[in-house]
Parts: sequence; C-alpha cells; structure tokens
Amino acid sequence: MIQFLKKYRAIPYGFIILFVLVKALEYIDFIRLDPKETLVNIIGFIFWGLIVSAIINAMLFHKKERVFYWMVASWAVSLLGFIFGKPMEYKIVMITCAFLFFITSVYILWSWYMQRYKKRSSETFLRERKLFLIKLILLSIVFIIMFVVDHLMNIPDNPITFVLLTLFWIVVFYILAPKFFQKYRLLIIVLYASLLIFFWLFILSFDKRTHEQNMDLFLVFLFPVPLFIILWMYDQWKWFQNLKADKAKAELALLRQQVNPHFFFNTLNNLYGLAKRKSDLAPELILKLSEIMRYVIYKGKETEVTIEEEIEYLENYIELQEIRHHQKVDIQFTKNIMQNGIMLPPLLFIILLENAFKHGVDSLMYDAYVHVNLEIVDNKIIFEVSNNYDASALNQTQGIGLENLKKRLNIIYDHSYTLDFNIEEEIFSACLTINI
Repeated sequence: MIQFLKKYRAIPYGFIILFVLVKALEYIDFIRLDPKETLVNIIGFIFWGLIVSAIINAMLFHKKERVFYWMVASWAVSLLGFIFGKPMEYKIVMITCAFLFFITSVYILWSWYMQRYKKRSSETFLRERKLFLIKLILLSIVFIIMFVVDHLMNIPDNPITFVLLTLFWIVVFYILAPKFFQKYRLLIIVLYASLLIFFWLFILSFDKRTHEQNMDLFLVFLFPVPLFIILWMYDQWKWFQNLKADKAKAELALLRQQVNPHFFFNTLNNLYGLAKRKSDLAPELILKLSEIMRYVIYKGKETEVTIEEEIEYLENYIELQEIRHHQKVDIQFTKNIMQNGIMLPPLLFIILLENAFKHGVDSLMYDAYVHVNLEIVDNKIIFEVSNNYDASALNQTQGIGLENLKKRLNIIYDHSYTLDFNIEEEIFSACLTINI
C-alpha cells in the first residue's frame, strides 16, 4: 500500500494544488464558476487535475537534480506573480507570468519525456541545439511585446492580437515539431487560413460584440488542436508499429542466420565420419550437400518460398541422410498437396526433420524409422514427423534449433499456428499446423 501511494503520490498533490489555485483565482475574480453547472465543473476539475498531476509527476522525476529547484521556483514565481498582478491591475506582469508558467510546465513535461524515454538529459539536448533555444527565447520576447503593444493600444478584445497570436503559435508549433508540421503543413495552413477569414468576416459583420462573443470566437481557433493531437498520436502509433515490424524483421534475419550454421554443423560432422571411414559415399554426400547449401544460402535469406521448393529441399535432405546411414532406416515421406504455389517462410520444417534423425535414428542401432507427412487440409499446412528413439540415450536439453523455430513461428504467425509434441512408448511425434 505504501509503495502504491509513493508511486502515484503526484495525483493527490496535483488535485490539492489545483483546488488551491482555483480558489485563489476565484478570490481575485479572474474566474467565476457557475454553481448550477455541477457536472461541467466536476469534469473540468478532473481534467485539469490530471494535467497538473502529470506536471507534478514529471517534476518529482527530477527531484534529485539541481534543475528541480529551478522548476519549483519558476512555477511558484509565475503563479504568485499572476495572482498578485490581478488585483494590482498589472496586466503586463500577469501576461508575463502566465507565459512563464506555461513555458515552465511544457519544459518540465518535455524534460521528463527526454530522460524517461529517450535516456537523454534535456540540458545536454538544449546545449547541442543552441539555435533552437535562441529561436524559442526570441519568440518568447515577441510574445510578451505583442501583449505590451495590445495593452498600450487599449482596444478591448483587439482582433489584431487574435490574428498575431494565431500566427505566433503556428510558428511555435513549427519550431517544436518541424517534421510533423512539414508533413501536415497544407492541412494546418488551410485550416487556420479558413479560420482567419471567418474571423475577419465575423468582426466586419458585427461591429458591436460582447466580451463573451469575442471569447467564443477566440475559442474557435482552438478547434484544430484536438485534431492535431489525434494526428500526432496516430503518427506515434504508426512509428511504433513500424519499429516493431523492423525489430521482427531483424530478429527473423538473426534467427535464419542461426538456423544455417546449426544445420551445417551437423552435416559436416556426418561428412567427417564418412571421410574418416574413406567411404565411397563421401563424394555423393558432398554433391547432395552442395545442393542443400545452395538452397539455404540463396533461398534461406528470402522472406517466402513456394511449398514445392521447400519440399524439394526436404527430399534432398532425406536423400543425404539415406546416403549417410549404412544401416537400413525406414524413411517415408508422404505428401498431399492439392494447392500449388502456396508461399511460406524457408527452412521452417527442417528443424523438426533434423531432430528426428539426430535424436532418433542416430541413437538406434537397428529398426530405426522416420515417418514424415506434409499435407494441406482446410487452409491449413500440417507437417508431422514421428520417429522411434533410444530413451537411455535421449538428451533432455532443448537445442537452439527448436528454440529458434518457436521464436520464428511466434513472430511470423503469432497465434495462427500450433506446435505439438508427443512421446509415447519410445516414439516421438511432432506436429506443426499453420493456418494459411
């Protein structure tokens, strides 16, 4: 319970701070809450409470760093300056403090994101991008000057200020998210150009407007913000999916590279045994091995091959094993393929077949057998291998080949496959079923 409270302590802190802040803003008559709008007030309080909690959580993330005290000081000074500036009617002070509060909050969240997910210090990042920082400082100065000019013009709800503010935030958006802005620049420009045209037509059509009407008109400019947030979240989701896909491709490439040495290691051991006995079968084995190597090297790196190519590869492997074993081995390979041209990843079945010889035939002196069945039934590829073995010679340790096969199947087919094993009376069976 204590660990839970420590982990989520930012939530009660956030709501307490928001409650105090709301009461302070009500006291200086900056905001007025309608007691009749209970549901709206509750929803608004929860929403802004979570926002403040997120900022507090990001701030507490830096509590062991020197920058933490600068964050707290900047937050406190900007809030107090805004609250005390209202009764003294220091509009410029209020605007400056509000802007400082906003910039500090954004920096706190951004710094937390950089260290939590990018594993980089925000200070180091800013030092590396001095030009970026200079642009932000200049924009901040322009923002304050813009409100100073608005204050000196003394025009209530100055429409020029609305337009300049819109352009200002578009430029800020461009600086903070240049790639996103470049991608959707046409949409952003068209949206805000349309809103500006609507804004000027409105103020030209209605000479006399109330403050509430002007504020409602200003809120229209916030309309595209949820759209941009959704687009940004979609881009992040798409980037994450692409990252997962690239990771899966990299893992598959690595697993395929591990399959090849595993197979060649066993085959070269077989060849060594024949060469040591000076067997006449060694040249034929080398020729068959070269055919298998050609398939593994050229086809093994492809994403998919036809099932006919995979069958031919398995047949070559079986022929190689027939050459290798001097004792008679009952090897049967039955196929029931009603559809031609079905695509599947290369080297998918060889591990199960190879294990049947390695752990079955190689452990027996007499009456060894390997029965293989490959068929396509009801849009399913079914590959079955059964073999007998000597239980006393069985190695219980699972090899890297079978482990890699499972990883490949998980990456490629996810839940669209089953791989079952059965041991009964010294007979081992493996069945791989793939939905196509």
